[in-house]
Amino acid sequence: MDDAGFALDTAYVNLLSDLTYKGIPVNVYASMAPDDAVAPYVILGPWQPLKDNTKDDFGQKGEKNVEVFTRFTGNQFSKKPASEIASQITNRVKPTTTAEVLIVPGFKCWNTVIEGTTELTAPTPTDRIFRKIITISHALWQI
Repeated sequence: MDDAGFALDTAYVNLLSDLTYKGIPVNVYASMAPDDAVAPYVILGPWQPLKDNTKDDFGQKGEKNVEVFTRFTGNQFSKKPASEIASQITNRVKPTTTAEVLIVPGFKCWNTVIEGTTELTAPTPTDRIFRKIITISHALWQI
C-alpha cells in the first residue's frame, strides 16, 4: 500500500497551478515556501492519515491543510486577500456537493470534504502576516 501524501501534493499543485489573485500568480509550494517567496502564496501541508486507517486494505482516509499566506507592510492589513484566495481553492477542490475533481496519481479520490478554516495572524518587526488554513479531508483508494 502506497502513502498518498506525495500523490496528493501532485494533485493539488496541478489543480491550483493557474491560481491568481487580482491578476497576480499565486504560487503553490509543498511543505514550505522558499525564503524568497513572494506573498500571496499557498503551502500544502502534510497528508495526515486518520487513526482508523488499516493496512489490511488499500483505502486511506485523512486530512490535508492548505494554507494561504499573505503579508502586509506598515499599517496595512486585510483578511480579504487570503479569504478570496481560499474561496477560489475550495471552489476548485469541491465545486459542487457531489463533485470529485481531484486527480490523484495512483488513487481514486471518492470523498472530499472541506472541514473548515482557521485564521492566524503574526506581527513581525517588518510586516504583518495573515494565514488562512483550509482543512480538507479525503477518502482515497489505491488503484
